[in-house]
Amino acid sequence: MTMDAKLPLIIILLLAAIIAVPPAAAMINPSTGYCEALGYQYTDTVAADGAMTGFCVLPGNRSVDAWQFLEGKTAPELSYCKKQGLEIRTVTDPEACGMLGDTCAVCVKADGSTQEVTRMMGLDFREKVCSGNICCDPKTDISCSLGQGTDGGTGASSEGQKDWLPLAVIGIVVLIIIAAAVYFAMRKKGSGPEKKSP
Repeated sequence: MTMDAKLPLIIILLLAAIIAVPPAAAMINPSTGYCEALGYQYTDTVAADGAMTGFCVLPGNRSVDAWQFLEGKTAPELSYCKKQGLEIRTVTDPEACGMLGDTCAVCVKADGSTQEVTRMMGLDFREKVCSGNICCDPKTDISCSLGQGTDGGTGASSEGQKDWLPLAVIGIVVLIIIAAAVYFAMRKKGSGPEKKSP
């Protein structure tokens, strides 16, 4: 089999491999989630060099760096810990901070023990797939049935209108694969050995 004959097979196998690879789990920005969970507004700005900085807009229209707020370095009096009547402390401890990195805020409980603030709040930063009133975590909810939201089961609620996007992408990729296979099959047929006249 020549390389030209193997090319369609290679392309089809590559496209199939791309489809078979599951997408990476997406995460919500923890500083955004923390800010909004406390009832504050999150905004971001993009600098001239393309760097993005997020801000948490606190009461009195006071904007603070959202990550520093999450880490307890700024406006600690408006933190979750303080709202619960607990002390807040910024620690550098990768084990305590987990996915937040090396530095994070912890709430100090009455018994002196500490817990990372977003864990204490029960916040989950993994993105969910939602339709209507039903949300599923793609990583753990394997058999989640979407489309039973407030719209009577059609999956057409405003939150669920983007549910068709993954299916559309898969459909387009499948069509590209089929088109490539047909193209290469026809090309192979057309470039076969020519018959010589007797």
